Amino acid sequence: MNFNFLRSIFRPAVIFPIPAGLAGDKTGMWGLVGLMQNVNNYGQTMQSAATSGTNITLIGSQMLCGHMQVNTGASGGFTITTPSAGDLVAALGGPGPGGTIPLDGTFQKVLNFVNNNVGQTGTMTGGSGVTVVGTATIATDTKRSFVLRILGSSTASLTNVGSLSL
Repeated sequence: MNFNFLRSIFRPAVIFPIPAGLAGDKTGMWGLVGLMQNVNNYGQTMQSAATSGTNITLIGSQMLCGHMQVNTGASGGFTITTPSAGDLVAALGGPGPGGTIPLDGTFQKVLNFVNNNVGQTGTMTGGSGVTVVGTATIATDTKRSFVLRILGSSTASLTNVGSLSL
C-alpha cells in the first residue's frame, strides 16, 4: 500500500490554498483570510537531514515540517539545534498585526523527530530563545514527539510529549 499517497490526502502540506494576490488587512486577519493563513501552519510534510560529525542545526522549514528524519553519518552522540525563536516566528508567518500566529502561547504545533538508524543518540538543544522541556535525547531507531509553543516574538518552548521505538 502506498502510504505516501494516503498521507498526502490526510495530512496535506497546504490545507487551505490562498489565491494569488489575496492579502488580509487588519480587519480581515481575524476573519476568513486570517484563518486561511494560519491553518496552513498546521500542515505536515517529511524532510530528511544527514548527520555529519556531531551537530545538526535546523532551519525554520526543516523544524516546522512536522516530521524531521535524521539519517546516517554521525561519528558519535550528536546535537540537533533548533532555529532561534525569532526565526521560528518568522517562518510561521510573523508576529503581530498582519502576522499569522498569536504570540501569547496559544499557538502550538506537534513536531516529530526520527533518529533513523544513525547508531548514535541525538540530543535536542534550543537555539536562542527556545527552551527544551523534558527528555531531549532521541536514541537510534526512535521517534520523539515535541509540542512547539510560541510564547512571544523571541521566546518559544519545545516540550517532549513522548517517544516511540521503531
